[in-house]
Amino acid sequence: MFRPIVKLIFLAQAAFEVGRERIEDCLDALTAKAGEYKSCGKEHIYESREKAREMVQEVTQQVWQRSEVLESQVREKIRRQVADFSLGALGDSTEINELRAEIATLRAEIAELKNMRAMV
Repeated sequence: MFRPIVKLIFLAQAAFEVGRERIEDCLDALTAKAGEYKSCGKEHIYESREKAREMVQEVTQQVWQRSEVLESQVREKIRRQVADFSLGALGDSTEINELRAEIATLRAEIAELKNMRAMV
C-alpha cells in the first residue's frame, strides 16, 4: 500500500531535480543561441518538435532513473538503521544474559555463605 505512494514521492522529487537541471540547461542554450534563431520556417519548426520530443524522452528517462536511485538510497538507509537497531537489541540481550549469569553466581555465593554460617 505504501510502496506506490513512496514511489510517487521519489518520482516527484526526481522530476523536480531533473526539471530544474533541464530548465537551467535550456536557459543557458537559449541565451547562447539567441542570435541564431531568426528564421521561422517549417524546417525550423519540425526540428524544434523533434528536439522537444527527444528532450521529453530524455527527461522521462532521467526522472525514472533518478527516482530509482533515490529509492535505493532510502532503502539502504532504512536497512542500515534496522541493522543498527538489531545489533543494539542483540547487544542489549547479551548484556542481560551476562547480568543474569552474574546474579546466578552471586546467589550461589550467598547460598554458600549461608551454609557456612549455618555450620558454624
